[in-house]
Amino acid sequence: MEQAWDRFCDALERKIGDQNMEIWIRGALRPESILPDRVRLRADSQYYHDWIRDNYYGAITAAWQEAAGRPVLVEMTWNGSAGDEQAPAPPPARRALTHLDRSRTFDNFVVGKCNEFAHAASVAVAEDPGRTHNPLFIYGGTGLGKTHLVHAIGNRFYARSNGTAGVYYCTAENFFSAMVRALQTRSIPEFRERFRTEVDLLILDDVQFLAGRDRTEEEIFYVFEAMRAEGKQIVITADEPPRSIGKLEPRLRTRFEQGLLADVQPPDVETMMAILATKVAGMPIDIPVDVQYMIAQRVRNSVRELEGVLNRLAALHSFYGQPISAQFIQDRMSDIVPPPAPPPSAEQIIARVAEHYHVRPADIRGNRRPANIAHPRQVAMFLTRRITNLSFPEIGREFNRDNSTVQHGCKKIEGDIKTNPNLRAELEMLEKMCRGNT
Repeated sequence: MEQAWDRFCDALERKIGDQNMEIWIRGALRPESILPDRVRLRADSQYYHDWIRDNYYGAITAAWQEAAGRPVLVEMTWNGSAGDEQAPAPPPARRALTHLDRSRTFDNFVVGKCNEFAHAASVAVAEDPGRTHNPLFIYGGTGLGKTHLVHAIGNRFYARSNGTAGVYYCTAENFFSAMVRALQTRSIPEFRERFRTEVDLLILDDVQFLAGRDRTEEEIFYVFEAMRAEGKQIVITADEPPRSIGKLEPRLRTRFEQGLLADVQPPDVETMMAILATKVAGMPIDIPVDVQYMIAQRVRNSVRELEGVLNRLAALHSFYGQPISAQFIQDRMSDIVPPPAPPPSAEQIIARVAEHYHVRPADIRGNRRPANIAHPRQVAMFLTRRITNLSFPEIGREFNRDNSTVQHGCKKIEGDIKTNPNLRAELEMLEKMCRGNT
């Protein structure tokens, strides 16, 4: 039995690859009985049984026949199944549901201005595949939700077909690896035929990694043409639009651009807050709204980065046993939300104001009183009083003035901004510049 099993494993690995063997076959499936014309296999659980049957039954049957050199009937059961009278598992009819994440759906995808067009296009494709936006090309930076959208398309499409549609999700790297195995086993025709006959929806993620790999691009072109001819849907993601992907074969670029291009932008604070709230709802932690806002402001460019921050926060909360607050974040995760920067010094404020008004800092501290210097001097005094914790006498020493002169200059500017909206706006801008916000 052991030798027959080893021959079968070698044959199956050539068909499905070593990675799939390690994940789904080795350690999860074992022979229960091996007869000349009948093999009975037992999976560790019904979950493994159903997944292996739905995705690899045909390859398993072919591998046994190859190893045995004769037709073999393969039966499958699982530990804890009701008796041993399991009927032979029929090969699934044109079901190629592969590597879809069932947890990523349209229902838990947060829609905002940054992704509303890509979301609408994805829903349209899932509802009417093969005719609406074919191919659909979604592009944008890493961690912005492209992969979530394409998994949602696959899950919606598969559910609407009642489990009969062939859905194939793979990264560009996995497509490359599968093509290399097909070349090694001289099974390129079978590799192409699978997409033509078994796959109704092909999802190819991160296609930019294939640019410059001529043979892989050639196979994608053949697959693309065959599926389009059969009315099958193709969905592609990349980190940039087709025209910006260097070394991409021109005929592939034009095919990708024939469909609909939809971009995904970094979310604004409101959308990131909504995403954060969705993520937190499924976690055993309570994050106050002010802390959520603090995190959303800091983590703006990647939903994946946000997930990492939340996981880290949950671990720190569990370890220290302290409630989550703004202070907790600043104490334990200062790299995410650093403590407030110290206010600028009077010298820094004087230098910034002097630069803005095209005068020298020495002029502001000096005794000259022309209007082009007196006004910047009063502005600098006003901002120093507003930004720093210095008293009037301390400010006077910074400007080489007495206490009453500083008070007069500050009151003068306070009065002017009440009647001069342009000055008020100018001072707001200058304050931001002094604080280092622009």
